[in-house]
Amino acid sequence: MASHPAWVHALAALNSGTLEAPAALEQASRELDAASPDPSWALVAALALWQLKRYGDAYGLCRAYPATFGQSVEALVLKGMVARRLPEAAADAEAAFREAIAREPQRVDALYNLGNLLNDAQRYEQAIPLYERCLSLHPDNANHWHNYGITLRELNRVAEAERALQLALQLDPRNPDIWCNIGLVAHNQERFEQAKACYRQSIDLDSHHSSSWHNLGQSLLDQARPEEALPLLRRGCELDPVSSDALFNVALTELLLGNYRDGWRLYEGRFATKQFNNTLVPSTGPWLNSLQECQQVAAAGQQILIWSEQGIGDMIQFVRFIGVLQALGLPVAFATRKPLIPLFKQWLIEAVPVLDQDDLPAEWHQAPHIPLMSLPALLGTELATIPAHTPYLQAPGPPPTELYVEPPPGGLAIGLVWASNPENQGLYRKKSLPLAPLMQRLMPAVRHQLIELHSLQVGNDLDQLLPWQQEEGIHGWHERLPHFAATAHVVRQLDLIISVDTAVAHLAGALHQPTWLLLPASADFRWLHQQIDCPWYSSLRLFRQASPGDWPSVIDAVVDTLGEVLGLDLDQLADLPA
Repeated sequence: MASHPAWVHALAALNSGTLEAPAALEQASRELDAASPDPSWALVAALALWQLKRYGDAYGLCRAYPATFGQSVEALVLKGMVARRLPEAAADAEAAFREAIAREPQRVDALYNLGNLLNDAQRYEQAIPLYERCLSLHPDNANHWHNYGITLRELNRVAEAERALQLALQLDPRNPDIWCNIGLVAHNQERFEQAKACYRQSIDLDSHHSSSWHNLGQSLLDQARPEEALPLLRRGCELDPVSSDALFNVALTELLLGNYRDGWRLYEGRFATKQFNNTLVPSTGPWLNSLQECQQVAAAGQQILIWSEQGIGDMIQFVRFIGVLQALGLPVAFATRKPLIPLFKQWLIEAVPVLDQDDLPAEWHQAPHIPLMSLPALLGTELATIPAHTPYLQAPGPPPTELYVEPPPGGLAIGLVWASNPENQGLYRKKSLPLAPLMQRLMPAVRHQLIELHSLQVGNDLDQLLPWQQEEGIHGWHERLPHFAATAHVVRQLDLIISVDTAVAHLAGALHQPTWLLLPASADFRWLHQQIDCPWYSSLRLFRQASPGDWPSVIDAVVDTLGEVLGLDLDQLADLPA
């Protein structure tokens, strides 16, 4: 082996743990920069570069000397560890770890690192058996129990996750990461006091533990205490200023509190978060970030592509800004999702091309563009300047025959939506109302022909209506609502909409239909904190849980308010013959 004194010295310093190790590594790396190492020294150099966190340079050696980095299990593991630090090299990392395991099935570092890689890629089911193999070989390793517990938590295997994390804590009781993750399990189960105690213990052990500061703030936010949460969330961001997810939660909290100037500005960082970093951007053209850039594009005779993002309700809420852009003389086209195309083509402002975002015509692939929910920041929107005029969706004509709502013989025709989209299970559980308690309170009014109920619910949650669907005064529309233009026709004919936080509530608000919106205690930012009215939709009245999960208080308020509208005590109707 050729002699490389700088590398020999660096490794000796590193292995002995002397204080001069970092300087020695830097000196060795400078020699590497000056001249490529001999293949026999590539492993040494890659290890040192890995220690210096120069992962790209280390990976370059792996690629430059494939035979060297495939010659032993140790070399394969090093290659995997280096490649794992680079998102673009994840496939190489996985292949290296799997090859190492194939050669040496009991190789714990390869098993553990592959488990971590799969965990990071949200391939939790595949990570579990790897951690279990690690634990069978080394049952006293706190890190293995810790990451195993984190993965079980992601799979919602709560009891197993808690057991694993508690075992990790027994082995390493002063580890702030473990305390933080035990807190997260309690947090996700809405055991907020236990969660906060764990986060505080983590902070006591490490006052710079950014995740614990952030999670402590989030636990207060989930308890509908945003004023207390905000300084804690900000502290987490100070300690970890590169965390896009932490900064995004600060943005949402600022917006929830009505601090729109800072909130919308920070909201622009959303595409760097885990939640949105895989957003498919439909155009490769210039991304417009200011009104001035938009005006320059318009002056050059180009149209601006506004494209949809996030949920159906978001699109309906923020499409109002299209009219603002038009009023400014900016030529725009709007790309959206299929369920909304008929609605926006027929009901939106005239002269706006509405395009299928999932099948965008080729001429728009390089258009200057703006994501829809960036328009408030671009326009400097504050609470006082929300374009709040409703309706901003206008019916193109009378409803088709199949969507005609027969007026009730007396009383009110009420639309009902009780469950949100189940694709996001966390939000689904938080936002969705159990139908039975509400129906039991409303049915006496139905049987006395004071109200008729029109179900606008779609999906599996329709099953909750089965006990009442044959009753007179109960109408289901789900089979006649293939898109939101059809839903709009029905909504427009009803006297009142009672809905949880769904796209139908946004649609009703955009149509200026009287709507009672039923919200969890910690509601979405657009509904603001503790307000009963809504600056985005003047026809909405908000009913909020008194505490997380407290739907009975919401149902009580809805029934009492409906009784006031009808001039009756609805609960007393249950004792009267229909």
